[in-house]
Amino acid sequence: MLTLKTKNRELVDLYNGLQSVKDLPGVKFGLAVSKNIRILQQELNDLEEASKPTEEFIELSAKANGLEEEDLIKLEAENSKLVEERKAQLAEVDKLLEEEAEIQLHNVQEDVLPENITAAQIAGIDKLIE
Repeated sequence: MLTLKTKNRELVDLYNGLQSVKDLPGVKFGLAVSKNIRILQQELNDLEEASKPTEEFIELSAKANGLEEEDLIKLEAENSKLVEERKAQLAEVDKLLEEEAEIQLHNVQEDVLPENITAAQIAGIDKLIE
């Protein structure tokens, strides 16, 4: 097991990195990846909940899709309170992403890395490779 002390933002990046390699072959590799995904999902659950837009904002977003810039500006002005609430929510999530976190994850042994893993994929999970 590996103890990581890092910011929540880096945990999100690591989670995304694990998602990018989850379909690669290898039993030991796959086991370590799936265990770490499960651990990170639990750790990041509160962040995910905090970042979810309200139903009203989702509806507003749907209306905004495909609008010309002039109409979009008008729609945002008509719903300025809702837009400001969403901006404040995202600012709060950004603060949460900068908070320190400590988590225990499973190492991925270098010798179990799949042959077809790319450099970009390795970069996404490099904190776990031993």
